[in-house]
Amino acid sequence: MSRLLCLLLVAIGVQVAAGTVQTVVKRDVQADLSEGFCRNWVFGANIVDDVLYMNGMDGGRLDADKNASNNYLIELDLSAPVDLQNGSNYKLSLIPTDVPTLKDQALWSNQANSTLFSYGGRSPNREKPDDGGVWMYRISDGSWEEQRTSVKPVRLIEGAYVNVPELQAAYWLGGYQTKQTTSSITDGTKSYATGMIQYNTTTMEYTLLEAPFTPVQQGALVYLPARDKGALVFLGGEVPARKDGVDTEITPNSWDYVQVYDIEAGMWYKQTTTGDVARRTQFCASVMHDPSSTSFQIYVISGADYESKEIVKDVSYLSIPSFKWYRAAGLSKGRMSHTCQAYGRQILGVGGRQSYVPLSDPKAGCYNTPTFLYDAQSELVRTIFDPALLRYSVPPNTAADIQSSPTPSAWDNPSLAYLFTDGPNNGTSTQETKSKSTNKGAIVGGVVGGVAGAAIILGLVWFFLRSRRRKAHQGDAELPETSERKPPILGELSGNHAITELSASHSRVEISSHGSQVYELDGGNTQSQSQKQSIDKKSEERPER
Repeated sequence: MSRLLCLLLVAIGVQVAAGTVQTVVKRDVQADLSEGFCRNWVFGANIVDDVLYMNGMDGGRLDADKNASNNYLIELDLSAPVDLQNGSNYKLSLIPTDVPTLKDQALWSNQANSTLFSYGGRSPNREKPDDGGVWMYRISDGSWEEQRTSVKPVRLIEGAYVNVPELQAAYWLGGYQTKQTTSSITDGTKSYATGMIQYNTTTMEYTLLEAPFTPVQQGALVYLPARDKGALVFLGGEVPARKDGVDTEITPNSWDYVQVYDIEAGMWYKQTTTGDVARRTQFCASVMHDPSSTSFQIYVISGADYESKEIVKDVSYLSIPSFKWYRAAGLSKGRMSHTCQAYGRQILGVGGRQSYVPLSDPKAGCYNTPTFLYDAQSELVRTIFDPALLRYSVPPNTAADIQSSPTPSAWDNPSLAYLFTDGPNNGTSTQETKSKSTNKGAIVGGVVGGVAGAAIILGLVWFFLRSRRRKAHQGDAELPETSERKPPILGELSGNHAITELSASHSRVEISSHGSQVYELDGGNTQSQSQKQSIDKKSEERPER
């Protein structure tokens, strides 16, 4: 009799709550989302070769599955018009059980569009935290593999991140560890990271970069293909009172400024913004580009007010290089905790929930399908995705305003103007790519083999950057003409861009996967003595900008 009871429990599963026993029938593995899902709101998402990939789908949240041990990857074909409200269009594939079940992770891709990388994330509440690193998904055969290197990156959540396949790079800024991300924490402590992780999606090497405004949580990090290697822009976010602690006081950042990172120079700049924008947390952001105005628009979609906990339906965009905020038509029903992926002028919102405190609204994270679409051109929410809707243009009133005031009335740092006064990224020739690749190898070799060689190389880099900066400060008239070159359409991950390798010359510390020792990426506080000497040397030789 007892054996029969055990078999029944295994077959149907048992949930105990508030003194009652509820049975939940575990059904078959699902092939699509035609039966809907509920309360599964944080996905990793990426568009690769006209397919939207989403990971983090818990089978226990599927009405037709109810098996929490099932972990799914979702695929949505974007090569033709598709109804986003039809669950049968979202195809499911079961992720192997040896791949950890995670929430809140990033999903990055390489330049060849052949591999997805899952970084960060937390284990579900009742599961042992996974202390592993990056997992790779090979699109061609649907196989999963853990990245095995001598470097073991810590698992972070609630950081800001962006994928830049044209630079063979992905970035993760801020965030923290908890008992759901590491077995070394057993209480309610949040351990915040400092700095920004740069992950080379070709060599699979990590570089820890400086970010003086960290620790920070939430916010958004986007990439702009401006001059040279382009720029990263961080906006929003909240700052903890202490790097480590339980129930640490959190202060939201002001939206009256943004942080801009010059990738080529390895420098952060703080720039004041103007205009009106609703402050928010747990929002998503995507970039639109209008070639006719040589400006970028960073759209922030929905979110929640950090103080009142009310959902924000607002959609606003920050125009750069004017660094001015503008309002767009909002959503009819707001979301928070979602992520965004842009395809042409269309912004796909993925996941999210409709209440700040989900327990107060059991249906806050329940929808028929996990995506919604915001058309930045028409400022409308649509249910049909159309891959032909690519070209974006700035609204007429905004275009006129940009034409009259294309840049800020004052740059907080004049050097920042260099990135945006000469139009979008003009690409990189094959000859330039080979040269930069050689320099990177020499720099890495210098760091690993000895400080003297690195010092010589850094001296050459310093001389080059100093010459470049002098030219930048001589006025716009002497800047090279590149405005006729158009950037790629943002949101489309094309493999046709010229390969540009990221130099390590401005890194806080480069952590190679080929070394003999293991270093955890813990915000830069734990470094070997040789790394510390290298950092100190670079700090002394880095030119001011």
